[in-house]
Amino acid sequence: MNLSKKHIAVIAIIFVIAVILSIFASVMLKNNIETGIWVKGNHMNDVNLDTLSENGVKDIFLHSSAVNLYNEENVSQWIKKANDKNITVHIWVQCFYSDNNWVNPINTTTEDYNYDFFNTKIDEIEKLANIEGVGGIQLDYIRFPGNAYDYDYPNGVNSVGAVNKFVSMASDKIKEVSRNKNKDLTISAVVMPERDNKKYYGQDVWTLSQYVDVIVPMAYAGNYNVTESNARAEWIKNTAIYFKETAIWSNVCIGIQTYESDSVETPLSASQLKKDSQAALDGGANGIALFPWELTKNWFNLNELQR
Repeated sequence: MNLSKKHIAVIAIIFVIAVILSIFASVMLKNNIETGIWVKGNHMNDVNLDTLSENGVKDIFLHSSAVNLYNEENVSQWIKKANDKNITVHIWVQCFYSDNNWVNPINTTTEDYNYDFFNTKIDEIEKLANIEGVGGIQLDYIRFPGNAYDYDYPNGVNSVGAVNKFVSMASDKIKEVSRNKNKDLTISAVVMPERDNKKYYGQDVWTLSQYVDVIVPMAYAGNYNVTESNARAEWIKNTAIYFKETAIWSNVCIGIQTYESDSVETPLSASQLKKDSQAALDGGANGIALFPWELTKNWFNLNELQR
């Protein structure tokens, strides 16, 4: 059968529309994070949940070290208190970095993915996901420390494939827990806010967005020497635009730095935090999250943000 140019054009248009509808449906079915904050494990019992709730925080990323520090039962009880204030608690897991040491997701001896480590870490994630009251798992440090380009083998094993494989396996396990426990766990993945994520960190954001509900770029302007007020907001907005265009299969929650930079830990003013947060939403982000709780000293009501 010979197709005319007109018929081919119609088929192409139908195909494009089908792809767009597929992406739209995928994102609509995924969970979102609107207003979150990161809490380190040792600060769990210091957090005033009333303050968070009153200022519009709906999600807490609680570092997994809290379980080791306070035990599972106490963490679960704390989560219940947060849930009573309509706050969802996600367990924040550092994947390829812990105790000041990086773990290579590639076994350089066998030139294959580091499945022994993958399985051990995913067993840990499974236990955390099963904690009573937990509403999500956040995968952090799913990356190389800036040297991903050093790991590209002739057999097809490479840094991007390693990160993708781990996140895919972890996602499958979290979804399995959701099914078995009749839970609706949100899966989020923290990524670097740069354009060269694949080259330096092994993070293929387009692919990762297929495995998770929410991609969370760390748009920490101060760490990139963007410190002037208007410049900060513009940089954050442009970062949000880029990741919304790239992480097309998931929602995007922009991480907002609540202090000047890692070298100057002076808390930002409430007005600057609000400006930075609004910039992320103006760039198309589905939500924002503040990092970290202990340096968030000047609050504004997140419910005042315009969406």
